[in-house]
Amino acid sequence: MTAPTQGTGIFFDGVSARQQAVTVTLDADALVIAAADGAAIARWPYAQVQRVPAAQHRLRLGLIDNSSSARLAIPDAAFGGALEERLGVPDAEVDKRERRRRHRVVEWTVGAVVALLFLGIVGMPSLAELLLPLMPPSVEQKFGDTVNRYQLAAFKGSGPFACGVNDGEKPGQAAFLKLMGKLEAAAALPVKLHPVVVRDLYTINAFATAGGYVYLLYGLIDFAEKPEELAAVLAHELGHVAHRDSMRSFLHEAGLSFIVSAVLGDVFGTSAVVFSPVNAVLSARHTRREEAAADAYATQLLRKMGQDPHAVAIYFESMLRRGSLGSSALLADHPTNQERMDAILATPPGEVTGGPLLTPEEWTALKLICVVPGSGDVGGQAARSK
Repeated sequence: MTAPTQGTGIFFDGVSARQQAVTVTLDADALVIAAADGAAIARWPYAQVQRVPAAQHRLRLGLIDNSSSARLAIPDAAFGGALEERLGVPDAEVDKRERRRRHRVVEWTVGAVVALLFLGIVGMPSLAELLLPLMPPSVEQKFGDTVNRYQLAAFKGSGPFACGVNDGEKPGQAAFLKLMGKLEAAAALPVKLHPVVVRDLYTINAFATAGGYVYLLYGLIDFAEKPEELAAVLAHELGHVAHRDSMRSFLHEAGLSFIVSAVLGDVFGTSAVVFSPVNAVLSARHTRREEAAADAYATQLLRKMGQDPHAVAIYFESMLRRGSLGSSALLADHPTNQERMDAILATPPGEVTGGPLLTPEEWTALKLICVVPGSGDVGGQAARSK
């Protein structure tokens, strides 16, 4: 059976998106392409023609020297076979070249992903350190305000988010602000503090966020035996405020979110994490270095106030001794290990000259900051339900 020397094809001129039905003739030394009316379009010498990637079992041709981006598709299998035989380029060789090209693409893609992940793990903390001094206090304050509004909206407990707002709780609020006032005066931070007692009656925890927000959960007040214990924990949180740890965490998490979005193509909506303060701040855990720095800050602050500089370590030891390890979010968010406690206790002991931070009456009132006296309920729930 004689191989066909003429057939039909679809021509793409490489300039426009228009496709044109053409007649293709196998001349002695070249491929002749003509329009349906016979008008000549192109003449491609066989030595300059190559197969280009196309769908399986489809033949698509182009020029080797890339002098033109024109393409010729041959839909007819019989004529395509004759054309391939004339060109002398078997399918296996073309497919092998295409597989090699795809392997290179995959290798480069994997390499790029690894490089991005390495940057996220190793480089982002350093980048966050570089960006932190460039963040003005006004931006940090707005960010802290955003986090605070989120917490107010997300609060699911009964009663208001903050304790100390009901009439029977105001003496406790006054005692709390007195304690925080002494800490704030000694710390002399460049940012105004916004201390809040959160109406979480059972969680033993405290944390600080950007903009000077310091949250003390009522469960910790209920657990503490004296105001000096609370002062030690709050001094540690002021260390995080002074070192801007919350803002550093946000910059780090935002950078990681961007990298993950770049790697995954935002398939899972990961870029939204960048704009979620709760993911970047409230879910963040401080590094061991940040915790150690906050410990050192608390030790110096308590010494400046004339209080026991070892109070932070003593309080953590007390929590462990009293069996609160399993129920305390404080120990989960602030990992206590022997190395940290030894470092605190290794500092020179200070002479306690500051006197009691609160009077016995004020301490009793602070214990009732989330409990309305005489109401018979916890946290002022009865007053809220009337």
